[in-house]
This record gives sequence, C-alpha cells and structure tokens, in this order.
Amino acid sequence: MRRLMLPLLVILGATPSVSQKFVADDPVRTDPDNRNIPTPKPYKLTDYYDFIQNSFGSPGDRVRRTAVNINTLGEVPDSSWFTNRHGRRRMSLEELARGPDRGSGPQTPLKVLRAKTEGITPGLLVEDARGDRYLVKFDPPGHLDMATSADVIGAKFLYAMGYDVPENYIFYLLPEHCHLGRGAIVTDVLGKQRKMDTRDTQELLNRVARTADGRCRAIASKIVEGEPMGPFRYYGARPDDPNDVFPHEHRRELRGLRVFAAWLNHDDSRAINTLDMLVKENGRQFLRHHLIDFGSILGSGSEYEQKPRAGNEYMWEPGITFRRMLTFGLWDRGWILVRYPAFPSIGRIEADYFEPEKWKPEYPNPAFLNCLPEDAYWAARIVMSFTDEGIRAIVKTGRITDPRAEEYLIQTIIRRRDKAGRYWLTQISSVDNFRVDDAGLVHFEDLAVRYGFAKTPPGYEASWYLYDNQNNRRTPLGEAARDVLSPLTVPEQVRNGPEGAYFGFELRSRSEGTPQQPKAVHSYFRRKQGRLELVGVERDQ
Repeated sequence: MRRLMLPLLVILGATPSVSQKFVADDPVRTDPDNRNIPTPKPYKLTDYYDFIQNSFGSPGDRVRRTAVNINTLGEVPDSSWFTNRHGRRRMSLEELARGPDRGSGPQTPLKVLRAKTEGITPGLLVEDARGDRYLVKFDPPGHLDMATSADVIGAKFLYAMGYDVPENYIFYLLPEHCHLGRGAIVTDVLGKQRKMDTRDTQELLNRVARTADGRCRAIASKIVEGEPMGPFRYYGARPDDPNDVFPHEHRRELRGLRVFAAWLNHDDSRAINTLDMLVKENGRQFLRHHLIDFGSILGSGSEYEQKPRAGNEYMWEPGITFRRMLTFGLWDRGWILVRYPAFPSIGRIEADYFEPEKWKPEYPNPAFLNCLPEDAYWAARIVMSFTDEGIRAIVKTGRITDPRAEEYLIQTIIRRRDKAGRYWLTQISSVDNFRVDDAGLVHFEDLAVRYGFAKTPPGYEASWYLYDNQNNRRTPLGEAARDVLSPLTVPEQVRNGPEGAYFGFELRSRSEGTPQQPKAVHSYFRRKQGRLELVGVERDQ
C-alpha cells in the first residue's frame, strides 16, 4: 500500500524500506485523517472566480499519475472524504431508499431565519419545531416535482456510492406553517439585505410551483453537523488542515466522481457545491468533506429544465463556437438535434446520445481531467453494483407524481448505467473478485462478461510466482497454464508455502478488438495463519 502509506508514515515519523511493496497491515481499509487539528479559517469561493479560474486557467497538477490515496487493492479506504458503502457491501433496498436520512424531515411550525429572493426560485433557512435547521428550496414554476425530486434522488445515489451528503426531505408547505424569527433577514434581487416582514414570505411562496390544492412542494435539506469552513477545491490541498495530505486532483474518489457525475448528469459538480465542516468527535476536531446541492442533476437544472448543452459541452468552448461561425452554421453540434420527451416533472435527460467518455461538467474540473482508466474502472464497478431494483427504489423516493415520467427516468438511468459500465469496464482488464477458498481453489470473475459487455472468453493464461516483497523480485512457479477458467487449483508450493510468504497470480485475457495486446491483472496473496489472503491487485494499462 505504498501510495497511501508513504505520506502517512512521513507524518508519523516512520521510514519504510524503499523497495518493499507490502507492509504488515495491507490492504489498509481506513485512512486515519480524523486526527485533532487547530481550528481552520473559514474559506469563501465565488462562483464567478471558480468558473474563470478553471475555464481560462489550468489549476492543479496535470501530470498523468496513479491516484495517491488508494490501498494495495486499488480501493479507496474509508476516510473523512469517502466511506465504502454499496460498492463494498450491497445495501438493501430499504437502505438505498433511506440513504443518509436519519429522521422524518422538518416538523411544523417553521421559524424563518433567512430568505433569498434572487434567482427564479427562492429559498429559506428555517428552524423547525424540534430546533433542527433546514435549507428549504422549491420547484420552479411549471415544473412541479423536478428540482425537489432530483435533489432527493441525487443525494441518495451519491450517499450509497460513498460520499457524505445532507439529509434531504420532500414536504409540502403552506404560508401558515411559517412565522418570522427574531432578526430574520432577506436578501433581495440586488444582493442587498434587509429585515423581513410577513409580506416577504407570502410573496416568496407566490413565485414557486404549487400543487392543485395550493400547497408548495419543497425540499428541506438538513444543515449538516459541525461548523462550516467553506468549500473544498478539486485540486491542491487545504493549507490549514494537517490531515489534508493528498492533492485533491489525485484522490481516486474525486477523479472517479467524473464517472458518477456522467452517469447521473450531475453537470453542477464543482467546488461551489462542496462543503467542509469542522466536526468534533471523541475529544478531537477535524474536517469532514461533503457534496451538497443536487438540484441540477438528472434532467433538472434547478431553476429550469436541464439545458441540452448540459453534459455535452463546457459553458465556454471557443473552438466549437468559432468552428460554427466559420462554417456559417452549416456545421453544428450533434446534441442540438437531440429530442426529449415532454416531462416537465423531470426535465431533460436521455440515454441515446449519451457517451460516458465524452461527458463534461459545466466547466473543467481538475480531478475529472486527471481521471485515468483505473480510476474510472473503480467507479464503474460501483455504478454497476446498482441493480435495476435498487435504481427503482431510489427513484421512488423522489415522489414524482407522473408515473410515466418516473418510469422514463428509471429506464434512462438504467441505460446510462449500462453505457458507463460497458465503456469503462472494458478499457482495462475486468477480471476481479479474487479469492482462495479452504479447498485450495482460486476464484475470479470477469465483470465485463458478468454484465454482458463482452463475450465469454475461451479461457485465460494463468501463472504463479513467488514474490520477494523486500526486493521486488519474482520467481516463476512452473509453466503458465492456458485456457483456464475459474475456479483453478492453486499449486501445492503456494498452498503449503511458509508463513508470511507472498505469491503472485498473473491472469491474462484477450479483449475483443485487441487480440495482439493481452490485458493482464496481477493479484498478490500473503500466507497468514495457514490461509492465503489477498493483499494486492494491479492491472495492466
């Protein structure tokens, strides 16, 4: 677990052998980045600055390199950034539907503390009858269900993937449910603040989508635990957080987020929609990193239907604009011609034109630009862990009132899932899930074959070797076996090897379309207490 351990060992004052590949605790499952830190300084980032910096600059390290925070299995350990959930242990349908929610949502009456009126749809900061605080947002006029369902559905998918997100609840609101708190203020369309009065609440609610019986459908996003310290960026590291030792553009969970965002069309995946919270646990304080605000995901653009450009093109791509001008409009982008079904309750999303490898957020994201095939493979495995039933269970929590729109959204997400899996699981060897059982058989599985993305291969070429962990040397153990399938008998010298010995298992398969370039995956086993435990996996690029 060289890439993860080196920075940590430097912090702890230890020096590993330079050539040693594995250490005693590999594969590490938890990154201890919750050590006590001094109180950081709150950080602010404006939307315009973030756009300009990433659209016209090149922030972060763009050197092509393997993610630095992975363990020897290529996995992301649990940390303040990411917690392995559905990708490691399949969550039940009930768990997927519950997601991050631990309560039942806001309890009326609601005390309004703050309001904003800028933009098409307004928002409220409220305190409910229990004393919990929520950010309340609404559906834009003409699009009942759209933004509120997207916020709920998006949060639950990303929570299941492994990210920290707010608890989001759909509820219905009437003006009489609200009263002004002492000192409540409103920010008007010009960005100026003033004291609120009762007319502000009524005028605010008059500008949102309503049900047939006059209620306002709302999303209540519970304020996450801790003290807000501002957003995190998708490059560099926070200088006032001693736990933040990995450059963000080289973190696998942020690189792989590109695959998740493409699947769900989360084009608003940018630094503005992140939040660092200073939390206190067991006498320590540290930062926990959140993704927030999923109103612009799937077919919703939060304040309007998702624009056809979303996911297909950056907001600023001068080359494309000039090309269209030079051809006097004879050439145009293909996404211009895409037609969407008329479902105001879910907005615009489709699966026919979607190409996962070409998907783009609103503007360049340094971590996304650094996403390598092995990062995308890691993410695609998690994407494919969502069954049709699991997707349906999550989408149902959006409470979309038009059943035709709901079913279209479910089927679109399923089809986009399969496209993402088909592309990214076939870029490198997809042989996975290695284990040796008590009978001395090694098991493995080709995920591309499992999901129907590749034909069943005629067999694999397999070979074993003794691995010298101290000097990174391999000693072959017999001849390579051809046309083998899982499960495969482990050689006697491996099964009965000495305690603490390391063995490598190389498996090669030929991918469709590249017969001259066999792809290989190396799995490493350590003899421990009479058993062979998997300690490492490496894939040819």
